[in-house]
Amino acid sequence: MIEFSKYIKEESVAGNIISIVLGCLFKIIRIKMLLSGDTNSKVVIISLNKLGDTVFTIPAVKTIRSYYDEPPIIVCYAESKLVYQLVFDDLQYVILKNDDFYFNGRISKTINREIVNELRAGIIIDLTCSIKSASIIFNSTAKEIIGSNDKYFSALYTKYIPARKLPNLVDKYLDIANKKCNAFHEIESNEYEDENNNDGYILIHPFAGWKAKEWGFNKFIEVTQRLSSNYKCKLIIPAKLFNEAMAEKLNTLRISYIITYKLEKLIEAIKGCSAIIGNDSGAIYIASILGKATFTIYGPTNPSYSLPNGDRHAFVKKQIKCSPEVNKQYCNKDAGRRCSYFECMELLPVHEVMHKVDLFLSSVNVPRNVSNKLIVNIED
Repeated sequence: MIEFSKYIKEESVAGNIISIVLGCLFKIIRIKMLLSGDTNSKVVIISLNKLGDTVFTIPAVKTIRSYYDEPPIIVCYAESKLVYQLVFDDLQYVILKNDDFYFNGRISKTINREIVNELRAGIIIDLTCSIKSASIIFNSTAKEIIGSNDKYFSALYTKYIPARKLPNLVDKYLDIANKKCNAFHEIESNEYEDENNNDGYILIHPFAGWKAKEWGFNKFIEVTQRLSSNYKCKLIIPAKLFNEAMAEKLNTLRISYIITYKLEKLIEAIKGCSAIIGNDSGAIYIASILGKATFTIYGPTNPSYSLPNGDRHAFVKKQIKCSPEVNKQYCNKDAGRRCSYFECMELLPVHEVMHKVDLFLSSVNVPRNVSNKLIVNIED
C-alpha cells in the first residue's frame, strides 16, 4: 500500500471511486467494532510524527490536556516522548517502534494495533493524520475517533476534520483539538517562555532530514568562522554523519564542535546555547520550545508553515521560480526529494546569509563573547 493522495488526484474519477469503496468498507468495520466498543472516558492521542511535527502538535496536546481531568495517553515514538517531556510532566506514554511498520514506515504491523487496542481507549484523537495512523485505528473499539486525514480514510472517524492546506502547521493539529474540546486556542507569540543564556554559545546545526533542505556543510563552516571573531560558536554533528575529513578540517580551523549519538545530547546542547542557526529541521523547533532564539535557512519548504512564532525567530530564503507557492508547504519537487540540483540552496550565498544573521543576533541581544579555544565534545 502507498499514500493514495500522492498518486491519485482526489477530484479524479479514480479518486472518487476509491474514496467510495474505502468509505463503505471502513464504515462496515467501524459498525462492527462499535458493537463491542469501549464507552469509558480514557483518552489516547496518536502522535507518530517526526521531531518537527511533534513540536507542532504541542499546542494541540496542551488544549487536550487542559480539557480532561485525567492526563491522556500519548502513543508515539521514543524520540517524540523526549520532546513532549520538555513541556509536559504528567502525561503517560506508550512507545511504538519504527521497525514495526511496513513500506518505509507507512503501514502498521499487527503488533501496533494490538498495543493500541489493549489500551481500551474510549476516545482516540489522531494527531498523525496519515495512512500510518489509519492503519492502526481502523479496527479500534473506541467509541469516538477524532482526527484529520486524507479523505479516503474519513469514514474511520466519528469527527473528521478535513486537512487544512494553509499555514501554519501548528494550526493543522489545533483544528483537531479545538474541534473535540470546543476550544479556540490559537498560536500565541509567547507560546514558550524566552530563555536567555548570557553565558551560552551560538549552536550551528548544518544538517536536516534530507539533503535538499541542507544549505551545505562548508557554507556553515564559513559562517562559523565569521561569527567566531565576535561570538562563541559550536557546530553540532550527528555521529552517523561525522567522518575523518570533517574532523581534520574543523581541527585545522580550530572550530569547536559537538558529536552526538543520542537525541538527549542534542537537547542538552540546545539548552546550553544562546541561539541556534540551522536548516529547516527538528533541532530548530526543539530550540523554539526551549525558548531559544532561532535562525533558519529555508530552501524547498515554505517558512510560513513552520517558522516558530514570535520576534526571536528569523529566517533567510532564496526565492526562485520553483520555490513553494504562497499557499504550498513544499516546492513542486516534493520538497526537493525529486530535485537533482537544489538550486534554492546553491544560489544562496554566504554574504547574504551573514547579513541576515548579523541583524538577527543584534535583535535578540546575543552576547559577544570571543573564545578561540578549540573544544571537542563527544557525547555518548
